[in-house]
Amino acid sequence: MNRPVRSASGQAPALRHIRVARELLDWIGTLAAVPAFLLLFLASHWLSAVAAGVLLAALGARFLAFRRRLGLLERRRLRAYHRAEVEALAARLPVDGPASLRTHEERLRAGFGFVDPFFSGSGALRDGGPIVDVVTDVLRGGEKVMLMGEPGSGKSLIAGLVFARLADEFAAAPRTAPCPVFLHLNAMRPQTHPPDAGLTRAEEQALWLREQLAAEVNLPEVPKLARLLDDDRIILVCDGLDEAPVMRSPHLLTSIVPDSLFGLFRVPSLLTSRTAFYSIYVDATELMTGFTSAGRLLPLRFEEQGTAFLRWYAAARGRPDLAGELIRIIGGNPSLREAVARPLILRMTAEVLLDLVLRDHDADGFLSVGHGGETSAIYSRYVDKWLQREQAKEPSKLTWWQKGALIECVAWEIFSKSLASGRGWGHFELKDLLVEADELRRIAGRWLESSILVDGTVDEVCRELVHRSFLIISNDRRRYRFVHKSFFEFCVARHVVTCLDERRAQHRADRTELLLHPLPDEVIDFVRELLLTTAADPDRRAATEATFLAVLGKVDIDAGTGHLMAAQQAANLLPIVADAGTMDRLRSGELFPEHPFLQRAVAVADALHHDRHDLLDEFVKRMETDHEAVSFHMGYNRIYYGDQAFGDGLWVDDNHPECGRFFRATVRHLKTPAYRRIRVMDLYTLRALLRHPDRRRYLLERERSALRDLAELIGEPDPGLGPEFGRQRALLRSELRELLPETGRPPAEE
Repeated sequence: MNRPVRSASGQAPALRHIRVARELLDWIGTLAAVPAFLLLFLASHWLSAVAAGVLLAALGARFLAFRRRLGLLERRRLRAYHRAEVEALAARLPVDGPASLRTHEERLRAGFGFVDPFFSGSGALRDGGPIVDVVTDVLRGGEKVMLMGEPGSGKSLIAGLVFARLADEFAAAPRTAPCPVFLHLNAMRPQTHPPDAGLTRAEEQALWLREQLAAEVNLPEVPKLARLLDDDRIILVCDGLDEAPVMRSPHLLTSIVPDSLFGLFRVPSLLTSRTAFYSIYVDATELMTGFTSAGRLLPLRFEEQGTAFLRWYAAARGRPDLAGELIRIIGGNPSLREAVARPLILRMTAEVLLDLVLRDHDADGFLSVGHGGETSAIYSRYVDKWLQREQAKEPSKLTWWQKGALIECVAWEIFSKSLASGRGWGHFELKDLLVEADELRRIAGRWLESSILVDGTVDEVCRELVHRSFLIISNDRRRYRFVHKSFFEFCVARHVVTCLDERRAQHRADRTELLLHPLPDEVIDFVRELLLTTAADPDRRAATEATFLAVLGKVDIDAGTGHLMAAQQAANLLPIVADAGTMDRLRSGELFPEHPFLQRAVAVADALHHDRHDLLDEFVKRMETDHEAVSFHMGYNRIYYGDQAFGDGLWVDDNHPECGRFFRATVRHLKTPAYRRIRVMDLYTLRALLRHPDRRRYLLERERSALRDLAELIGEPDPGLGPEFGRQRALLRSELRELLPETGRPPAEE
């Protein structure tokens, strides 16, 4: 997986010298007024008075203008900041751009092999032009843009390209073009002191922005920066709303970003977010006020964008002759073609496959896992090869696989800390999702104590982790984070699955600690794929199955909310690796105590992984008459999605009206093919929400348009899901028709 040698970065000295010369001439012209004034003074008193007035007026106008305009030194500092920010992004380029490229944007496009994605837009983003052109035009017009996409869909790269173009325009015309600033929301710093009571609200926001970027650039003083913000002379490019480690309230309309950042969104702004996070936590909240334009990145089309990228990548690696082989391998594997619809995974797949082809390995067979686990297979191979390549550069105290295990341990510690803070599920603070330097040392020390084959000190291990691992990077020289959120989620999942493969029978029940808290959807998706891979190995499958059985056999579900959750997750994941005999015992209820939460877990897993909906149909019918069953179902999901605070109620429903996030998550499930087999439960969930008077009122006030869309969404029957699905669908359609007369009568069923 060796990359081509990076060439020296080219610059555009001519343009830079011209700009500097113009600015110097401007100042020289101003200063030349001084000797002119002296000459007039010596010649005539009355002429000197006139000249003095003109000179003072000119200097006064210039002085006042500087209050609302960037000065010479400020412009130079900002251009240096722009170059450094683009350099930081360029450091992750697959290859370096040619030295002849003159602008930041050209270099990034060439180095990343950027292909314009298709997108769907609203507001000013309805234009079908290239995404960077359209977004930049909207920002220049003083509007705000929300850009959404799936993990790895290219949101950050597009944000970087927009920033680079605006930086190029500012460099060419610093007096007239707005100045862009880039906020990496996953690296936001906490406010270190309360705001000065003497500051206006605009100045408080300017102070917050200045502190956030203090390590990168010395922005103008607070009063002047506040005026520049008021004049729309600053454009915000904010990347990674879903990664912002800030407090999330369980109440729908509470802001999920700091108040100062929320206030800054009055200026032209680009904000990126994962689609799922936006749909569940952001849409219909106060945060979206003013974001009149929104765009969703669509999956890449392999025949067009995918093949174009592979040809570029093969040529960039010096092997254009292998482009056809890469296209053939991916094009012949339907599951792999679906996985590479995201640019990040396409790039990772290209690197993995080219490495396999160059080493004469069976590239066709390696990623043809055949069970929908291609994404986790790509991540596994990509991460392992990176660590192996770093290991080959220089001897180390750690083997590459030891370093990988330590990285996964760090990911798990970060994840566990965010859940153990006592605020409940759905609440996170900035310090929870970053790891301090001394904390990293403690994690490394504990790992060293449990690793008998490692010969090294804590300092040596930490140095390897921070300086020779692309996964963990410095946030501000004191705190560390993962380079990309999806790598963090993958490492958490791989840690869980690795620990579940426990070969020591006496320690299997101890793995309960891995399952005490709900795993987020993104982590669970990786866990399921990795368990599917585990099921293909007889020894690993048997050990993992035995661990799940030990957890179910030893855990006391009456001991607390965590133990009940551990049993629920074990019952939900066990069917992925269970043999036929174990599945029969699971379906009969023999392996766990009688409890609706556990029965729900098995029923969902049986539908998802064995395409059997009998148990799920029975559970849905049970919820119609069993208050305890429906209370656990509704309470767990409201806690999971943040509508309900996590307390001591054993995951039961608190009957409060807030349900917007759970509602939007359920609608999203109905639209997602991966959840097709459990749609019968989603239909009942929506009926239960609408049956609750306060929640019905809540949804009618805040989600009326979504309810109208829902009536259309469930319009098509799906006979393959059985009669209970058809019954729930008919009941929900009837209830929606009574609730929303404007939807009209549905067409007759075929």
